Amino acid sequence: MVEIEGYNLPDDLHYSDRHLWVKKEADGMVRLGFDEMAQKLIGKVMFVRLPKPEAQVALGKDFGTVESMKWVERLKSPITGVVKEANPQLRTTPGLLNKDPYVAGWMLKIQPSANLDEEMSKLIHQPGLEDWLKKEIEEKAKKTKKA
Repeated sequence: MVEIEGYNLPDDLHYSDRHLWVKKEADGMVRLGFDEMAQKLIGKVMFVRLPKPEAQVALGKDFGTVESMKWVERLKSPITGVVKEANPQLRTTPGLLNKDPYVAGWMLKIQPSANLDEEMSKLIHQPGLEDWLKKEIEEKAKKTKKA
C-alpha cells in the first residue's frame, strides 16, 4: 500500500491518469473503479451513470459519469473491452465510491480485448506509483492555491 498525506493506493493495482484503478482478476476479467484521490477530490458522490452489460468500452473514450455536489466527472476508460457487469449497488448507494472505493465501490467488470497487456503497461503501477502520487498531490496543492 502506498500512503501519502492521507491518500491510500493499493500497490497491486494499475492506475489511469484520470484516477481510475484497474485490477486483472484471476478469471481474466478486469475490474475498475475510482481511486481514493478521485473520490476525495470529487466529494460526496450523489449519482453514478454506468454502461449496461455488453456495452463496448474503448481506451480513452467516455463510458459514464459520476456526479457530486461539486461537479460532474466524465469517466474515460483505461482499457478496451466489453462490460460484463456494472456494480448494481451504486444505483442505490453511490456513496460506496467514497466509503469503500477499492472493494464495495468498484464500478465495472470488463471482458478485456486482446490488447490488455499492452494497455495495462501504459498505466501507472509499481515501482513508479509513489512518485506519481506525490506529483498528483503537488498538482492538487497548486490548483488549490490558485483558486
